[in-house]
Amino acid sequence: MAGVFDYLGDLLGTSNSDQINAAQKTLDGILSRANSVSAQNRGLYDQYLGQMQGMYGDNAAKYNDAVARLADAIGQGPETFSYDKTAEDFFDPFRDQAAAQAMDAINAGASAGGNRFSSNYNDKVAAKQRALATESWRTAFDTMMRDRAQQMAEWQAGQGAKQQYLGNLGTVAGLYGEDRKSLGDAIGNYYGNVANQNNADLEAYSDVTQNKANLSAQRSNGVGQLLGPAVQLGTALFG
Repeated sequence: MAGVFDYLGDLLGTSNSDQINAAQKTLDGILSRANSVSAQNRGLYDQYLGQMQGMYGDNAAKYNDAVARLADAIGQGPETFSYDKTAEDFFDPFRDQAAAQAMDAINAGASAGGNRFSSNYNDKVAAKQRALATESWRTAFDTMMRDRAQQMAEWQAGQGAKQQYLGNLGTVAGLYGEDRKSLGDAIGNYYGNVANQNNADLEAYSDVTQNKANLSAQRSNGVGQLLGPAVQLGTALFG
């Protein structure tokens, strides 16, 4: 029947079919252009995400390992210096032999003088023993202090190196963390852009569909209302 109405509308000069066809063609062109722009945008979004992955992906993937290495390094090594040796550990192992040689020298001198059992001899022996003991202890103590100082210097150097190492690990982990955040922001932007594009596509499709439906309604309503009484004539002639 629509074809009959269009024919009668054209015959009587009341048809809007050509205008509606042109408008619908324009709407089809708008939708096609919108789909083309959408495809281009989606290609740009994918290209953007690929570039971000290339820039930040490798370092972002290393972040967890870097943090684990830093945590392990922090837990290693003593935090306070300790030294468990005493002066006894540094006494000359030949001190007894040296003391015996000194005593032999005293005995030899005393024997030659014939006063080996005098009080003067005993005083000399006691004094020599005290001197030898004091000298051995002082030597052992000084050696112990030098050893302690050396070990402390080595420990401090190790602590300094450790702190430097920890600092380097922290710096690397921080850089990886920044790249990880940058990649996360890029992914968020990507999905936001895709979601916005989906909404734009849906809106364009909805608008075109609604306008085409309105045009179809105008076609039917326009012919029906404008022809009025001619409908019966058209039915009689062509029905």
